[in-house]
Amino acid sequence: MEEQDIRQTPQNYAIWYEYLQETNPDLVRAVNGLIAKNGKYTEKIGKELYERFFTREKEGRAIQETSRLVQQSMDSMMGDLSRSSADFSSYGEQLHDFATKAGDLSGPELKTFIGEIVNQTNSMSDNTLSLQEGLNSASREIAELKRRLHYVQREAYTDSLTGIGNRKSFDTELSKLVARAQETKSDLCLIMADIDHFKQFNDTHGHTFGDQVIKLVAATISKGLEQGSIAARYGGEEFGVILPDMTMADAVILANDLRSAISAKKLIKRSTKKEVGKVTMSFGVTAYAHPEEPLAFINRADQALYTAKNSGRNCVKRLEPAIS
Repeated sequence: MEEQDIRQTPQNYAIWYEYLQETNPDLVRAVNGLIAKNGKYTEKIGKELYERFFTREKEGRAIQETSRLVQQSMDSMMGDLSRSSADFSSYGEQLHDFATKAGDLSGPELKTFIGEIVNQTNSMSDNTLSLQEGLNSASREIAELKRRLHYVQREAYTDSLTGIGNRKSFDTELSKLVARAQETKSDLCLIMADIDHFKQFNDTHGHTFGDQVIKLVAATISKGLEQGSIAARYGGEEFGVILPDMTMADAVILANDLRSAISAKKLIKRSTKKEVGKVTMSFGVTAYAHPEEPLAFINRADQALYTAKNSGRNCVKRLEPAIS
């Protein structure tokens, strides 16, 4: 870390320890890819890597704990059912025994046997009520735990500012769709987009206004997508859009539609009610090349995005996969 002039922070220690151990291939590929793209390891890269690979621990623990509690409730319920099943089986054997012997019993014996059956029946009734209460309680617990698990999972994969998918969601969905594209040989395209001159918005109007710009962009992108397409906030002012079953030509058309929709929005500062210009975005588009890894797919879309930014911004650039 000293040789590479990397700040010795806890986050950077965690990243580089994991990197040198080579126990997480996805982290190794991400570090290599980001350094190759940026030329060196920066604080921005460190922040992206830490958020991507190390902030899942909290959500992971919550999911594991919730799963443990669900299993505990299920085990308790199955135990109640097992004990009740044994009781019913014993009760059934006693009834069968009574039916077999009833004709040969004398008056006093019959009365005694009937008394035992009545007592057993009352006991079974109590057990049944107890079982029903236990099952109702377990059902309520499991329903609540399922709700909690759903909330934790949704929170872990949602960007808190915009409400669309976050980087974890993007990586997860892209991996799934890349695997599907490899299996079915279907089309898959990717758009990477970046808000132009976003730092100027923050410097001129403040971070609160910048957040509103990001929320506006996220809402506009989401509204412009068809069902099945996936939008996510990739990081900062950068967004990713995954387009399953879409050709490169259609993806470029969509990117231009999104670009036009965003640039048509008027930016009005709430505190002054005055219009402060408009927001534009640069877009990079590429298609999946079988059978590449997701990181190579992302890097190519990023290269197309950088071409768009270097070409004056507020435009769409495409980059075809290399023909192998």
